Amino acid sequence: MNKNSLLFLFLVFAQQVFAQTETRVAQSIKGKVINQLTNEAVAYTNIGIEGTFYGTASDADGNFELKIPEEMVNKQIFFSALSYKNDTFPVRTLFEKEFNIIKMEPLTYDIGDVDVAAQSRVLIRILRMASENTPYNFLGGPFNLVCTFGNEKTVDDTVKIVDTAEVLLFDRNGYKQPSKSDAFLMRNYTISKEKPDYSFSTGITNFDELLDLDWVRSGTSVLNPGVVWQFDLTLEDEPEIDGNSCWVISFSQEEPTLAGAQDFYASSFKGKITIAKDDYSVKKIEGSAVSEKHNRQGKSLAVGNSNSNYLEDVAYNFEITYSRLKPEMILLNKKYRFGGKNVEETSRLVVNEVHTTGLEEITSRDYFAD
Repeated sequence: MNKNSLLFLFLVFAQQVFAQTETRVAQSIKGKVINQLTNEAVAYTNIGIEGTFYGTASDADGNFELKIPEEMVNKQIFFSALSYKNDTFPVRTLFEKEFNIIKMEPLTYDIGDVDVAAQSRVLIRILRMASENTPYNFLGGPFNLVCTFGNEKTVDDTVKIVDTAEVLLFDRNGYKQPSKSDAFLMRNYTISKEKPDYSFSTGITNFDELLDLDWVRSGTSVLNPGVVWQFDLTLEDEPEIDGNSCWVISFSQEEPTLAGAQDFYASSFKGKITIAKDDYSVKKIEGSAVSEKHNRQGKSLAVGNSNSNYLEDVAYNFEITYSRLKPEMILLNKKYRFGGKNVEETSRLVVNEVHTTGLEEITSRDYFAD
């Protein structure tokens, strides 16, 4: 990447980026970042509160402003820019002046060595901000989701099976505590078939497989701050969606991990995530993968040596869209071999209604449809 590309990347990130909290602002810190030796402005400096993802960036002229929540006034604020030494100050010391001049000490780097790393750092920070802001951007529990679940399966290009069902989901915590364990323990559901004579009732619904794709709720894959560094990231596009500017970040793993792909046997894994610039809310997640085999109880589980009842030669793609503080639609397309037959399967979950009052509390999961 050349210098212009690098500047462009930082430009998209050079805006005030703080979470939508309910806490009060103690004071705004304003100032300018300059080169200690030349007094020239240092553009697109990363500025943040240590130990958090709360921060901003200086603009093209080195100017910045950051509103400090009351709970952060006793923390340290850092300044970080390419080719400069990092600098850190107590937040309170910057309250003393109406306008602060931050002088950065220059270093010597080979720009060819830092371009890719710089891009990756910015994109990782955007993804971490999206993860950090999930409790503010999505619905907290408890709530019910009234959904329509559809499953369409074609076997050996001849036998076609179509089924639909109504699903009532109860989420005790919602998105205020995103984690894989919380999503599993706090989400339960009932499934009611529209055609009770359909033989699908004797088989696994695979509904959990769709829920597992809601990475915002589970805080997994690229939305897990502890895992995101494992991915190759690229800023792919900056579209306008519903009047909001967004980032589209592509991600991939050359050698997929279980934590990254959520797939025990994946040999290929890539996708895209769309994030709104104004509040870091996730708008869309897309992905595709190829896997040697899948456990029928879930792709994140291993297949035992004595287990012959599993899916083989699996290829799939998925898409999740979000709107109005909740998931809107989850779609999964799969191709695989099972029992010596070729199967193409499409599963879709559409959220029709959200209820936050008059709730029906559900304490178990319908792994089999009634």
